[in-house]
Amino acid sequence: MNGKHEETPITSFTLNDLMAMSGKSGEFGLLSTSLAANSTSDLELFRYPCRIDAFLIGVGVEGEAAVSFNLNEYRLQKDSLFVFAPKNIIQLRANEHFSCRMVIISPEFFQSIHIDTKHMMPLFLKISTHPCLELSPEESICLREFIALIEREAAAPKSRFSADVVGGLVSATIYKVGDVLNRYLELHPEVENPVHTRAEEYFRQFMTLLGEHYRQERSVGFYARQLCITPKYLTTLIRQISGKSVSEWIDSYVVLEAKTLLKYSNLSVQEISYYLHFPNQSFFGSYFKRNTGMSPSQYKAM
Repeated sequence: MNGKHEETPITSFTLNDLMAMSGKSGEFGLLSTSLAANSTSDLELFRYPCRIDAFLIGVGVEGEAAVSFNLNEYRLQKDSLFVFAPKNIIQLRANEHFSCRMVIISPEFFQSIHIDTKHMMPLFLKISTHPCLELSPEESICLREFIALIEREAAAPKSRFSADVVGGLVSATIYKVGDVLNRYLELHPEVENPVHTRAEEYFRQFMTLLGEHYRQERSVGFYARQLCITPKYLTTLIRQISGKSVSEWIDSYVVLEAKTLLKYSNLSVQEISYYLHFPNQSFFGSYFKRNTGMSPSQYKAM
């Protein structure tokens, strides 16, 4: 295999890229470092699995949607808060009635508004395993109004203090989210200090290993050896906890990465097959079609 391909970094796209794909580049100002969105066309950007280098904070307004966050499924509805950190893979499947208010913030903009990360980041880290939670009606209205203000100011004619105004509003929104997360953790101490059964602990360790090795290792035996248990026992535990087999989880990770690279990278199908450590492009094509019902080229052209 070509070492060059093995070192190719996993492609993320930036907020600038997201805006360019939406055909709205330059419409939102602030040097493309924050984007407030609430239309169906904006949500279409997340129809395919994608990894965006930005923070997403949103509140459901009406309807329902399913969101996949690193292969974990969550349901969004009215008064749902969702907080997604950069570099994670997201896919949204919304019905035509779903709407939300959402702000997308680049890491650069996050740093420029001088958020007190010493207090805020621990909250975001603690909630990372529960990125979607229910708000009270009052909290929901408050956060939606904050984001609506960001939308209005970002879309207004630019003035000397436009960036400062929007920066202040984004900062206030983040701190308000911090208040909400703090309250949630006080009411749900199990999120901060979860008690795992033995099976749940094996599942957690398996998912950590899978995230590190799925590109190179696709055998059940490899993960069982890492956990010092038999493949049969590992398969039983994982299916018991998740309803999916070890092989299904492995395939899901590989296919999700392949879909992201096909849609959002400049790599050819052959380069992607090398990157994911398939012996050749033909083998990768057969694997992808078996799991998705279409060839890599067909998916890329969708």
